[in-house]
Amino acid sequence: MKKITIPIRFGKIKGLCWGKGNPKKILALHGWLDNAASFTQLAPLLANEGYEVIAIDFAGHGKSTHRAEGHFAHFGDFVIDVHDVIEQLNWHNCILLGHSMGAAMSMMYSAAYPENIHKQVLIENLGPVPTYEKGSAAKNLRESLKQWKLHTTKHRHFYPTVEQALKIRQKATPMDADILRPMVKRGIKKTKKGFRFRTDKRLRMGSLIRFTEEVVQDILTSKKPPTQLIIAEPLSYALQYPSFKQRIEKLNADQTIKIKGHHHLHMDNAEEVFEAIIEFLA
Repeated sequence: MKKITIPIRFGKIKGLCWGKGNPKKILALHGWLDNAASFTQLAPLLANEGYEVIAIDFAGHGKSTHRAEGHFAHFGDFVIDVHDVIEQLNWHNCILLGHSMGAAMSMMYSAAYPENIHKQVLIENLGPVPTYEKGSAAKNLRESLKQWKLHTTKHRHFYPTVEQALKIRQKATPMDADILRPMVKRGIKKTKKGFRFRTDKRLRMGSLIRFTEEVVQDILTSKKPPTQLIIAEPLSYALQYPSFKQRIEKLNADQTIKIKGHHHLHMDNAEEVFEAIIEFLA
């Protein structure tokens, strides 16, 4: 595993690379509030099969640059980052591997540039989380503006040790500590007050601009590269929304796989997820 830096227009995207120089290329995109190390269990298995896997930290996550002061964290900005990273890597026939938010970014980018993507694997998501309902636009905008007025980038929570920070993250993402530790270590920073999470606090704010379900489903039905969808069984909290079945139909994935586990099944059930991916890519 090697650390990498990819300069793009807004700043620096940091990441991790496994299997550098291998002929087949995979760009791995993590979930909301996670980071590149969420692929620590899965990426080495893919590297052993001849893939170069680059997992990036999205802006405001892990060790990547945060958005400029005074700027909002819009969903579309992350799609721009994916576009810029692919341009910088000069990868125009690569595979996209996305988990959760990263899967939504993969779907959005591959719909815009299907010719750039050989295949894509979506884990536990297939588009932006449905947050807009008809009749709620003004209310949502007011709430977002209220959050913006009250927000602060100052950190208030500090932990004496890495293990203490790990325990806090385990409450949100229950799994074995040894599996979760690489992601937590990459996501924290040591200060005079103790360890704190690096994550940009603006990522927790409600978006000022939200996609309608109609727009999302339009994207799902557009031309796209061969697509595999991997979802947890039983259905995880992340996919329990009213339009989920409609989205499945609109996506019409080339292959849909259900694997026993939870939302982060690519971490603590990496072997089975790997076997499903390799079969699809072959």
